[in-house]
Amino acid sequence: MIFAALMLAGSSTRLNLDLPKQFIEINNKRIFEYPLETFDNNPQIDRIVLVINKEHESLVLKTLESKKYKHKIEIIYGGKTRQESVFNALKHFANEPVSDNDAILIHDACRVLLTNKLLNEIIENIKNNEACVPALRMIDSICIANNKGYIEENVDRSKYMQLQTPQAFKLNFIFKVHQNAINSNLNNFTDDTALAIINGGKVKLVEGDKFNFKVTTFEDLFLLKKIIGG
Repeated sequence: MIFAALMLAGSSTRLNLDLPKQFIEINNKRIFEYPLETFDNNPQIDRIVLVINKEHESLVLKTLESKKYKHKIEIIYGGKTRQESVFNALKHFANEPVSDNDAILIHDACRVLLTNKLLNEIIENIKNNEACVPALRMIDSICIANNKGYIEENVDRSKYMQLQTPQAFKLNFIFKVHQNAINSNLNNFTDDTALAIINGGKVKLVEGDKFNFKVTTFEDLFLLKKIIGG
């Protein structure tokens, strides 16, 4: 089975909005609905869960009630950190009988322009790997800066990749990884691949999508509106 967890428990403190950015409406559709529809329309996805902040539950339920989805959209509460929120999603599925081939896709709700092409590429690659993530090669020059705002060292950009989501993992593998992190008091990781690597995991990279950017700033929001209108 292929499970999907859409992460929308974040607070969007950088934008200082009344509501987190995942609930902004563009063309009469909230931001989180765009990637949700991509997951919902993919026949390879078996179950979908939304990981939300409890205080936004009524808003999410009202939004879902106004639409028709192929899947039953499940809702669980997130935690104090992204790591805790992801673990809540893992527990939601891992409490049931799962096989070693079952996988979970973990996606940022604010990566709005997820395509079915990229989604299928990730699903295909997770079948033969314990972890698979989309990534982009760096095209700009990269440097290390000192605390005074000067270049300290230039870096070979060919060694660096920009990771995106959805990040796919075999469910049993990533569940054990998160359990190990808790047992080791590692509790503030913002990227699951980092946890996978320190646990000896091998993470397969697939070509990402430049349009699969995460809406984080007002500039990102402006660009998104230019692309999809509204």
